[in-house]
Amino acid sequence: MAGQATLNDNTGSSVNEVLGGIGGLGNNVVTLATLQARLAAADLRESVTRGLMAWIALGAGLLLAIGSTTVGLMGIAWWLATSWAVAFSLALVLVAAGGIVTSAVLAVLAAFRLRSSFLTFRRSREELERNVAWLGTVFSQSGR
Repeated sequence: MAGQATLNDNTGSSVNEVLGGIGGLGNNVVTLATLQARLAAADLRESVTRGLMAWIALGAGLLLAIGSTTVGLMGIAWWLATSWAVAFSLALVLVAAGGIVTSAVLAVLAAFRLRSSFLTFRRSREELERNVAWLGTVFSQSGR
């Protein structure tokens, strides 16, 4: 044992430090990406939860509009034509215009509600911006 050579720690330590730093940075990047994906998934769940009532209202409105268009609007037009003594074609046009205005109002209300349901993704975007800024700082200071 007395005749064995000893290892020189000075030559390999800088290489080990560099490899350890690269490995640590890679681990941090993977961890950040995983956390970012989890945050985006949580934001998506929250967004769907917030917008659920709007989607239900939109679906119910569309089903109501489709289901009642023919029968209901024809009935109203028939009633207008007989009670106001106007031509049936004019009554049809008036009822169709009223139906279009009503469905447009419902669509605008649902669009405003759906737009606000996606505000939770701001949290994910801000966190991603902080993570990218951190990575930029790490890369800019790694050459020192």
